[in-house]
Amino acid sequence: MQLPLFPLKTVLLPGNSLPLKIFEPRYSDMIAECMRETKPFGIVLIYQGEETDSEVEIFTTGTSAAVTDWQNRADGLLGITVRGQKRFRVLSTKTQQSGLLIADVEFIEEEPEQDIPDQFYYMSELLEHVSNQKGAKEKERNFCDIVYQLIYLLPLDSTLKQQLLEVPQCLDRAVVLHAELIRLGVIQYVKPGEK
Repeated sequence: MQLPLFPLKTVLLPGNSLPLKIFEPRYSDMIAECMRETKPFGIVLIYQGEETDSEVEIFTTGTSAAVTDWQNRADGLLGITVRGQKRFRVLSTKTQQSGLLIADVEFIEEEPEQDIPDQFYYMSELLEHVSNQKGAKEKERNFCDIVYQLIYLLPLDSTLKQQLLEVPQCLDRAVVLHAELIRLGVIQYVKPGEK
């Protein structure tokens, strides 16, 4: 499948929302077409280069995005909100004359919904705390969604968020996130058998 790409200095994860400010013609045209035809585009993290460059190096795992809201901003620019849908791998890319990057991609299948493993139940409570939403743990019962939400909300480096996005299995992603939370001092390591 082909997807137009929007390379950014931030990582979009499935199920997460991201506000964007559109000011380049290549992206204004892309957004207009995607909204008109109700089709997604891809967001990928920039490995080297700037968001305004026509030639950038990108990571090859990204997330498809759908526009969920838009508004004309006071500064005259278009503001949109997108929601992450599915992860994908970039197989190849070509650059259009406008500077827009088009990719051949394959989507990565997500795992079926699963309950929170006992050792990671604290992640549900942590999500409720960092999202400031009462009942967040009641709404987010799917373990994979909880992990994605935490990666999105916690002040993690973009490169780490990208690494977590690339981890194939949800449980493995949680293990990496758990280790990072210990390193950051968000949680304490408890040896098995200790209280």
